[in-house]
Parts: sequence; C-alpha cells; structure tokens
Amino acid sequence: MNNTSKEELILEAAMDEFIARGWSGARMQSIADRAGINKTLLHYYYRSKENLYEQIVRRTMEYFFGSIFRKISGIENFEEFLRTFINTLIDLSSDNPRLPMFIMQELSRGGEAVLAILNDVLSRNNPPVTVVMLRNITRAMDQGKIRKISPIQLIMTLLGSSLYFAMAEPIVMKIGGMNGFMEGFDRKSFLEERKKEIFELIYRGLENRVADHG
Repeated sequence: MNNTSKEELILEAAMDEFIARGWSGARMQSIADRAGINKTLLHYYYRSKENLYEQIVRRTMEYFFGSIFRKISGIENFEEFLRTFINTLIDLSSDNPRLPMFIMQELSRGGEAVLAILNDVLSRNNPPVTVVMLRNITRAMDQGKIRKISPIQLIMTLLGSSLYFAMAEPIVMKIGGMNGFMEGFDRKSFLEERKKEIFELIYRGLENRVADHG
C-alpha cells in the first residue's frame, strides 16, 4: 500500500472516530485500529491527535464549502441561485451525511483552531462563498424581486431545511415505517421531490407581492 492510500485510510478512520466519540473521547489507538495500522505508524504520519483533528476539520470544510462555492459562483439570477444552493446542500448532505454533522458538531465546540480554519476556508475563494450568498440575496431585494428579509435569517432557513433530512433520516425512516408510509420508498425520488418542495416553499414566501388596494 502506498503512502497516499495509507493516509486516506487514516483520515477515514479518524473521521469515524471523531464523529463517534467527539474530540475528547477520540483515541489515537482506536484510530489506528480502525485504519488497520499500528499506533507508531499513525504518529509517524500525524504526530498528535491535535494535528490529525485539524486535518480532518480542514478537509471536511474545504470539501463542503468549496463544493457550494463552485456551484453558485457566477450565478446572478436569484431564482437560479436559490435552486442551485438548495440542490447542492441536499446532494452534499445526502451523499455524505457525516460532513455537515461533523462540521456543526465541531463548530458548536467553539474551539479557536476550528474557527480559524473556518475563517481561512471561507475567505480562500475570491469573493468568499459567504459574500456570494449575501450579494445574491441583497441584489434580489434591491431589484424588488423578493421582499425585504434579513439575509442571515434566510441563510439559516436554507441551511436548516436543506440539511435536516440527512441528519434526521434514521428517525424519519423509523417513524415512517411504523406508520406504514415507507412501502415502496425511493430515496432518490424523495430527495428530488424535497428539492422542489423546499424551493417552492421558500421562493413563494419571498416573492415581492404588490398589495391590491383597489
């Protein structure tokens, strides 16, 4: 096995360990066992749990936010931006449910290293992904295409509605199965339907309706 393959094994094992046990509960020996290597080799590659943890955090954030940036960058039409943003979040979280879970879990810890990595990742693109998002929303308001709304509130709503299924899927499947709603369930079709439903709910709620005074 070459060095790249070994490092990939270690990173996958570390991801599993950190998600399962959190920062404080994760153990280098457990990561080595998951990767099928000895602890000495693990320390050779990453020296310490802190180094390995920061690699995992950076790797996940770069992939997650980088994927969003590549999809929405250059889009100026608000309807297209909104639809693309929702679709990208659902695809990312449904294909890799560990990614948003891990990022939110670690950000909630509030560690300075995590926040520093987040700031670095978000500012790496020009303009940063956050600026792209806010520009699309404020431009649509300025053009009268959507009603006035707090951009941060809208972003929170988009994140919550688009990422929730990936995190709640086991619960949804259990409740649906107990109540007879899961017969013939097609996950791919369900997620495509969910993309449309979230878009319609949010976009129609944002439409700038002119009051009828007559």
